[in-house]
Amino acid sequence: MISKQQLSFVRSLHQKKYRQMYGKFLVEGDKLVRELLASSFKVDAIFKTASWDFNIQRDKIEVIEVSEEDLRKISTQENPNQVLAVAHLPELNTSILSKALPNDLYLACDNLSDPGNAGTIIRTADWFGVGHIFFSQNSVDVFNPKVVSAAKGSLFRVACHYVDLKEVFNRNPGLVVYGAYMDGISIYKNPLTKHAMLVIGNEANGISGELIPFITQRISIPNFGYAESLNAAVAAGIILGEFRRGVE
Repeated sequence: MISKQQLSFVRSLHQKKYRQMYGKFLVEGDKLVRELLASSFKVDAIFKTASWDFNIQRDKIEVIEVSEEDLRKISTQENPNQVLAVAHLPELNTSILSKALPNDLYLACDNLSDPGNAGTIIRTADWFGVGHIFFSQNSVDVFNPKVVSAAKGSLFRVACHYVDLKEVFNRNPGLVVYGAYMDGISIYKNPLTKHAMLVIGNEANGISGELIPFITQRISIPNFGYAESLNAAVAAGIILGEFRRGVE
């Protein structure tokens, strides 16, 4: 049975300030909790209903059986799916930020604000083998429950860094930086460099002006119909797919 103190603590993790204060976040639902347990993320506690049956192969995890009503009280979802876990935020990987980036494909998100977009971009990066995403410090929190849900487990495999993007670009002067714009060069006309950073801007305002000096090439996805624009996550997926063209 869940105590009042536990209930209050878990509910506090719905908010960013408490996630940062305690260094913990929530993972909800059968599939995501299973993926969490298969990852290297440290897990403190699991709150499960009697119907959740899974053999946990880890030590030092507190398992608390709760009623469906109590699970709804601590969940961020209207219809929670059997289980909720409290996990530790990953430790900052300072090594990749302190030196030039190894040859690879990277993704940067500048002032991305929508949790669904952020989660889908993380999932898309995982699909295309992009291991690191650099978020500007004013972007949405990737440990927001909506982002965790939308990422579908990819958050446990893709490293997300909150950084001053200008510093990353300054530290990597040889890195080709592609900016996704409405009026850039078509991605279907120019070959894309494999060692590069793709920058996706804010959903409404695009890439911020302070990053313009670092953009090596403005690229775009040509339209063949009449839609006004593409969703940021969809655009990221199309462009990343073009980066991987011919790679097996």
